[in-house]
Amino acid sequence: MFKAVVFLILTWVATTSVANPLFQQAAERYRIKPALLHSIAEMESQMHPWAVNLNWEGFKPRSKADAIQLVEAAQANPWLLRLDYPDESQRLFFPTQRDAQAALEQTKRNAAMLGINRPSNWEIRLLDTRSVDVGLMQINWKFHGRHFDSLATLFEPHNNVMYAAKYLKTLLHRHGSTEQAVAFYHSNTQQYQSKYLKLFRPIYQKRLLLARR
Repeated sequence: MFKAVVFLILTWVATTSVANPLFQQAAERYRIKPALLHSIAEMESQMHPWAVNLNWEGFKPRSKADAIQLVEAAQANPWLLRLDYPDESQRLFFPTQRDAQAALEQTKRNAAMLGINRPSNWEIRLLDTRSVDVGLMQINWKFHGRHFDSLATLFEPHNNVMYAAKYLKTLLHRHGSTEQAVAFYHSNTQQYQSKYLKLFRPIYQKRLLLARR
């Protein structure tokens, strides 16, 4: 019998007044613009402190404990079954591909009996659970986790923002421009950089204008 760990997308409304002092403190410490940090947080996590992204699958847990539980569950059950319905998506994690496939077939077979819609689309894939983006600034654990004692430490907004500011400062020195620093903050792949910058520019310009008021 297969077992699944199910996480629904939970809504959390960010409080900008709480995050703003963190951006200001980090910006002053590393001599970068608070608007830059704020804009990246908007892009990466939509200002959600417990945001998790597992191989392009984004989650918004309601607490740090829920976020850590999600990551640990995915590590133990790395096969993802994504079921898409007209109004929502459901993500389930399984220990093996066979378990995920069996769950999919059972869902399709029993949908009518259970009085639910059949999924309109689905996907089964193995997640690289080492590559998880964490917290407000979506710091990647695979590449940056060695700088932190634990996932819990990295999830803390103060630690998350301070590390992001330090890393951005390094990228600014290395690449010589804000846009290039932001592009490499997001990805080393040019294709993804271009798409990211296209979305980032208007957000950053808005934040710069608000800062001048």
